[in-house]
Amino acid sequence: MKQVVALVLSLLLTFPAVVFANPPEEAKVTGIEKGEAAPYSGVLLNSLAASRLFTEKNYSGVECDLRVKYELQKETARIQLLLDTTKASLDSVNQKYTSILQIKDEEIKRLSALASERPNDYTAWWAGAGIIVGIALTVAVAYALPRINEN
Repeated sequence: MKQVVALVLSLLLTFPAVVFANPPEEAKVTGIEKGEAAPYSGVLLNSLAASRLFTEKNYSGVECDLRVKYELQKETARIQLLLDTTKASLDSVNQKYTSILQIKDEEIKRLSALASERPNDYTAWWAGAGIIVGIALTVAVAYALPRINEN
């Protein structure tokens, strides 16, 4: 029994049923003239060609609508992506601008506080410099006078 089943299965694998099928029918269109076994001149279609013609006629509008909807959705998605990217970039630039302004304002406040703590009063420096220059001049004159008297 096993041998028979094995033989049948091996034959089915060797010669599948598709091999014995008829080739598919092709759509045929033939032109005919009046008097050629037809009451008028025109085009003769086999059933496959006629069914394709009617099917394409019925569904060409639907196919066109689907194609237009697909392209419209694709373009809408592309534009939405571009818009979202631009919005994200704008938000980033605004945040950077706000941060820079905040840092600048804090630095201005800090420098203003430093400037108000130390006013521009340099009188002590002028007095100290005057004393030092006076001492240096006195020493120079005291050194130069005995030399002038000798000559």
